[in-house]
Amino acid sequence: MIGLNPAMAWDRLTPPERGGDVAQRVPLQVEPLRRLVVEELLVRDDDLPAAGGATLFWLQGREGAWVAWAASIEGDRGVPWLVHAARLRLERTDPSLHALLPRLAFGEEDPRPLEPMPRALACICRERSVEAIYRSADAGWTTVEEVKRRTGVAFGECQGRRCVAPIATRLDQGPGDRGARITPRPPLVPVPASILAAFAEPVP
Repeated sequence: MIGLNPAMAWDRLTPPERGGDVAQRVPLQVEPLRRLVVEELLVRDDDLPAAGGATLFWLQGREGAWVAWAASIEGDRGVPWLVHAARLRLERTDPSLHALLPRLAFGEEDPRPLEPMPRALACICRERSVEAIYRSADAGWTTVEEVKRRTGVAFGECQGRRCVAPIATRLDQGPGDRGARITPRPPLVPVPASILAAFAEPVP
């Protein structure tokens, strides 16, 4: 399929490199919020082709329509997008987005596979080991939500997008099991605060 972004979704909205000398750091220049209204919103690989390939970080159904929050970062320039659509179409999206919208059947394609986890780590963001997951299960913490709160997994930058499914597998829980699920919450991917500020309503 053409048009897929080679970077994983949770790495696409990374601001400019901020290491080294503070005086040499480049601030992110955020453009004014761009608004778009379309009849059908295509979300392909968590990006919005209609919005210049911006990466989706939140999606909500409102009164029979859809509202999408997205952004793109290239170099030191950030572009926020607010998109309204009557219909939604998903192609090769992250499984977390499907989990957010379980009551709907889009039917185009299955979500794309998750990034494989390193064998020794259960959570890349918080650097929690697989052994910590098994110790928690042995102590009686047997659902993803319980293990999450006991060990701190799924509280990192990706908010569980990379680790929840492998943790559920290690707890012998299938994707449909109640104990394998956590509640998705915004944003779906890490977003710089300066991008989020562009969506704030102006104070009268």
